[in-house]
Amino acid sequence: MKYLKFGDSKNYIVFLHGWGADKNSFLWLKNYFLNYSLVFVDFAGFGETPEPKKPMSVFDYVSELKELLDSFEIDSLTLVGHSFGGRVAIKFSFLFQNEYDKFKICLVDAAGLKPRRGLRYYYKVYKYKLTKKYFPNSKKLKLSGSKDYVSLSPVMKQTFIRVVNEDLSSYAKFINAKTLIVWGRDDTETKMYMAKKLNKLIRNSKLEIIDKAGHFSFLDEPDEFVILLDTFLKNE
Repeated sequence: MKYLKFGDSKNYIVFLHGWGADKNSFLWLKNYFLNYSLVFVDFAGFGETPEPKKPMSVFDYVSELKELLDSFEIDSLTLVGHSFGGRVAIKFSFLFQNEYDKFKICLVDAAGLKPRRGLRYYYKVYKYKLTKKYFPNSKKLKLSGSKDYVSLSPVMKQTFIRVVNEDLSSYAKFINAKTLIVWGRDDTETKMYMAKKLNKLIRNSKLEIIDKAGHFSFLDEPDEFVILLDTFLKNE
């Protein structure tokens, strides 16, 4: 796993990017939180980290992150995960939260909960399956799916399927670490009901909603995001 690290403190903040992004989405924060060691990762298949040889699951991404963090001497750890990075943060927290004396997570427009589906969605799935069965070489079939999915290589398509089909709500409810949930009010990718559900599932969590922000709330309103994260870090 490729990464960039700034600082020599044993108190770490590790930034986990969303699907289709890389470490650069959070890299502007290297000029903040100078009393910490800041780590910006590229997950497998993104940025400078090569694609995996076989499809990965959320657990596989968590395992690679844990292997990296085990190479550092850490007194306190805060994970900041956006969207897909939020998935990794949730499962990492469930598995390893008790291995650190001080551990926090910040979930930013995080993915990981099962979305509500309407009839239109199930109609599209049914239509896709029929097309795949009777017209396997159809151009429409090749172009179907989300923008995130269509452009992927075969191994990353299988990874994407594994990742998005895992509902992490059963893990979230066992997180006892202090958790900051930051959400853009206008987020259409991971909608507001998901933020509220995470807030209910994670007992020691606080929800902060950023107005005039969408799925990339930390980029839409960077000053507000920095203030929220700084306050969270200072609040013991």
